[in-house]
Amino acid sequence: MAFAQHRAAVQGCRRQLVASLITALLLLSGCATQPPAPSEAHLKVTPQAPSSTIPQPVMDVPLPPSPDAEQEDEVFSVVVNDVPLKALLFALSRDSGRNIDIASDIPGNITINAIDQTLPQILERIERQAPIRYQILDDRIVVVRDSPFLQHYEINYVNMQRSVQSKVSIKTEVSSTGSGGVGDTGSSGGSGGNLSSTEISNVSDNQFWETLLDNVKAILRGGDSTGKKGESQAGAMQAEDEFSVIANRESGVLSVKATAKQHAQIQAFIDKIINSALRQVLIEATIVEVNLNDDYQAGVDWSKIAIGGGFSFAQSMLGGNLANAPSFSMSYASTPSGDNLLATVKLLSQFGDSKVLSSPKLMVLNNQTALLKVVDNRVYFTTTVTTDTTQGVSTSTIETEVHTVPVGFVMSVTPQISSDKMVTLNARPTISRIVGFVRDPNPTLADAGVESLIPEVQVREIESMLKIASGDIGVIGGLMQDTVNHSTSGLPGVARVELLGDLFSYKENSFRKTELVIFLRPVVIHTASVTADLDDFGRYLSALPAAEAGAK
Repeated sequence: MAFAQHRAAVQGCRRQLVASLITALLLLSGCATQPPAPSEAHLKVTPQAPSSTIPQPVMDVPLPPSPDAEQEDEVFSVVVNDVPLKALLFALSRDSGRNIDIASDIPGNITINAIDQTLPQILERIERQAPIRYQILDDRIVVVRDSPFLQHYEINYVNMQRSVQSKVSIKTEVSSTGSGGVGDTGSSGGSGGNLSSTEISNVSDNQFWETLLDNVKAILRGGDSTGKKGESQAGAMQAEDEFSVIANRESGVLSVKATAKQHAQIQAFIDKIINSALRQVLIEATIVEVNLNDDYQAGVDWSKIAIGGGFSFAQSMLGGNLANAPSFSMSYASTPSGDNLLATVKLLSQFGDSKVLSSPKLMVLNNQTALLKVVDNRVYFTTTVTTDTTQGVSTSTIETEVHTVPVGFVMSVTPQISSDKMVTLNARPTISRIVGFVRDPNPTLADAGVESLIPEVQVREIESMLKIASGDIGVIGGLMQDTVNHSTSGLPGVARVELLGDLFSYKENSFRKTELVIFLRPVVIHTASVTADLDDFGRYLSALPAAEAGAK
């Protein structure tokens, strides 16, 4: 009985052990990674059938040939002292293995010491010493005498002569009573007249073609622009036959008959003057009027703007015992975009209300004068009354003459541009406006009941020479002006009654001080294109198609 129970217990344990093993195997099989089953639509690589032919064996690829060494020019050494030129040329052609053609009129001897130099180098040295010119044509050397020959030069410059004259003058005349009459225009001699005047006259005469012809003729004469003194007429005629200069201004062609050495000098001279004459500069000017507040009645304090960066400022109001004259100088290092100029103009608002009167831009060639004029021609009339009396009958004849006075902004500027981008400017900005009218006091007009009003014109003008680096800003300041305005207001009708009018009216006198500040910024332009030096203006052109499309 006991044995049967023990056997049943052992079988039960075996069954439990088998069940545990089966469970463990099932769990392990569930954790194993199953390979992905290929999709029926998946691309299958078709096995390639074996080729029926046997491929050729792979051969070694040959290396590319090595580049040939650059063949150096053959060099020669020539050391001779006072030998005939023809003999030296024959020896050079023989040693170099070239044929040579020598003109029969080749003169003179030569001395040269050349060590390990090429044939062209030796011939160039000989050409500089002797009056010859040479050519190397394949295997042949041609040497001829350096006789005058005709060569044409292209001169790309406008056919125009310009003459610019400007004058700035001020005259103060105080005359006492005496021999000098009211209508006298000069001083009144010894009667106590006092005349003080200052005048600046500028003359710019640009005659490019005339100057070019004179300069080329001077080169042909050996650098003497006036010719040698005592030169005979026959010698002058002979020189005129050998050398000649012909200019066609309309087509821009200069023809010169000269030797090869002279042509080299003329070409270098023309390249130099054309490079200088065609330099151009973009001048940006900004004219600002500042209505000074009470704290800055002495003018704009430039030292405060200098703290903001960019400006270098120097001002000396009085020297020691007046040994040095008062001075004012300012320069500004700006970025090419010119944004700092706009920021500086905004900084002027701390001294009072600022207003930009004009902001022109001028593109000017070297040593040429540009003029900008934005004005209103205000019309006024002068009246003349003539009275004739015939048989007791008076007849009055009134004649009027029209006049115009420009009111606005006028600016002339003449730049000189150096090769190191320094610009010397002669600038003359002028601002004018009408401040009132004056009645002509001619009694004849009053008797005829005619009123003639003449305008009073206020002019603020500066004529100055400045030297500014390209991209920097020059400042001209100190043009200050006091303005007084009188105004009266009161009860209508009562305010005009004498004695009582002051009790019912109000009078106001206002004083204003303004300062005119002018900023000048020259920028040397090498390539006048919106894709190069004028790229700041490209955004305006790119916006044109969109604006035109919107307008349509």
